[in-house]
Amino acid sequence: MKTTVELDDSKLENIMRSMGFKTRKEAIDWALTEAERLAVMHHIRAHPWSAAALREGMDPEYDVLASRRSVRSRRDD
Repeated sequence: MKTTVELDDSKLENIMRSMGFKTRKEAIDWALTEAERLAVMHHIRAHPWSAAALREGMDPEYDVLASRRSVRSRRDD
């Protein structure tokens, strides 16, 4: 989507230089992705799950260690 926005050029150039982006689009896309990630983290922090909700969301039969062993054995083959 094309949008016209006034940006702080020095901030954009600093981000491009420090992160190694070659285009303004890459830098802006990264910044939006980071902002979205932070918004999700803030939402999770503000609305934590209860212990009951966590228990309901977890399959008691799930064995994380067996799953990891399975992945490692497939990788080694």
